[in-house]
Amino acid sequence: MKSTRTIPWGAVPFFAFVTIFLIIPVIANVWAALTPGGQLSTSSLTQLAEPQYADAFLMTTNLSLVTALLGGILGLILAWALTVVTRPAWLARLVMSYSALASQSGGVPLAFAFIAALGSQGLVTLLVTDVFPGSLDGFRLDSFWGVALVYLYFQAPLMTVLILPALGALTQQMSEAAQTMGASRLRYLTDIALPILTPSIVGALLLLFANSFSAYATAYALAGGGLNLVPIVIGFFLRGNVMLDESMAAALATGMMLVIIVAMGIRLLIERRSRRWQLPSNS
Repeated sequence: MKSTRTIPWGAVPFFAFVTIFLIIPVIANVWAALTPGGQLSTSSLTQLAEPQYADAFLMTTNLSLVTALLGGILGLILAWALTVVTRPAWLARLVMSYSALASQSGGVPLAFAFIAALGSQGLVTLLVTDVFPGSLDGFRLDSFWGVALVYLYFQAPLMTVLILPALGALTQQMSEAAQTMGASRLRYLTDIALPILTPSIVGALLLLFANSFSAYATAYALAGGGLNLVPIVIGFFLRGNVMLDESMAAALATGMMLVIIVAMGIRLLIERRSRRWQLPSNS
């Protein structure tokens, strides 16, 4: 009997969306990086090794690593608290709603909120300075650590949202079975809980890294040209603040895409391991 295969028409809008808004722009960006002045050349890509652009990638990487690690730790603690503490129920729901909302926050509104609170004339800054004179001297929101602090506002909640399903895989039966076998709480954490959680934690940290690496509006609203970050430099080339060079902007974007693709590729490989613990067995 001849088998017939049905065409998945329901997936056509998805593939059309991905093609129009992802694949075609990526191809166009790479082509623009390879054709400076309309001539096929790798000159724009080779310029990425120059000190000012290499420093931009280094600072963006450092910022992404710092916010991913700190945000990951804070988000993991919050997710663990949500898993362990179930009372009162309204508080858990409130924290979950905040985490889901804050993880998608960013841009100019978030930057303005922090400037109003912690800027040089911000409300919190003035209150703290009145109580503890000189305690905030040297702190600026347009500095590396100032931008990192603002990034934690959405990085930590994002970690919470990402890691909660993995924490849900740690059932009470696992802990009880370990105690029945004579394992201590520490032994349970090191030999059972951590091996199960590690793939999900690493995968979530990689996503946080990519999320920070590609952020633009928040950093630009806070620091403008004060920080040598790759997204900000791309914006300068596209808007012509210093000079208009779409090919150089495309080259920087290509380098940034490669970093993010590597991070997401590693995350996808790690997720294969974590799914073994999160999905029920069919056997």
